[in-house]
This record gives sequence, structure tokens and C-alpha cells, in this order.
Amino acid sequence: MNLLGIDLNNKEAVLCLMSVDNGLFNVKECRTRGIELRKGDTSEGIQGFQFQIKKLIEDYKIDRVVIKQRMTKGKFAGSANSFKMEAAIQLIEGLEVELISNTDIKETLKRNPLEYQMKDLELRQFQEPAFNTAYCYALRQL
Repeated sequence: MNLLGIDLNNKEAVLCLMSVDNGLFNVKECRTRGIELRKGDTSEGIQGFQFQIKKLIEDYKIDRVVIKQRMTKGKFAGSANSFKMEAAIQLIEGLEVELISNTDIKETLKRNPLEYQMKDLELRQFQEPAFNTAYCYALRQL
């Protein structure tokens, strides 16, 4: 199963590509670490973002996209652009998208701590939330 873990922030979808085969996790090389939403206030900008995500999913034969859920209210609430990006991803026809809450991720990582650092996996530190999202989803499926 090929997974794409996504962490959405104000202007970018940070990505981590992972495959799971017989209980083995493999972080895969990806042509980009993130896709930026350039013009979130126009339909062309959102459609462009959606096209880039869709093309990446087709090229890497992604089976499922897993997005780290953002809060809707409070101090740590997600931005309007992050919710636009989420909607654009969810509306890609034929794509299975799951949302995982930060609480679920923390609990899963507490029960199954990682023995590796992001640099050991050849990921940048800012990709850690995207990796954790995909990793926790994969663990829940096993």
C-alpha cells in the first residue's frame, strides 16, 4: 500500500511518501517535499494546487492520502487556506482520504515510539508531522 502523509499549513501541503508491505514501512523518495498554494483566493489557484496533488498521486500510484487534522477553533486553529487545500484534496475523484487527529497521532506514537530520527529516514525536520501522520495510519491498519 502506498500512502501519502500530508501536513497542511497556511500556504503549503508538506508531504511524506511511504509504502507499507507485509508490515514493513519504507519511506520513498519523492520529487517534492511540499506543494504550495500560490493564490488561495482564486479558483484558478486552488485548481492548480489540486492538479499538482492529483498528478503526484497518479505518478506515484498512491492508494490513500492521510491528512493531519487541524483544529477549527482556538489558539491552534487551522488557517482558511489549509481548509481550502484539504477540500481540494478530498474532492479528487476516486481518491481515498483519511483525516487523523493530533491526539490519535500522539497516542499511537506513545504506544509505538520511533527508533529513528528524520535525518536517518532522509527526511527534513519540517516533514516530521507528515511522516507521523502516514506512520500512525499505517500502524492502525496492521
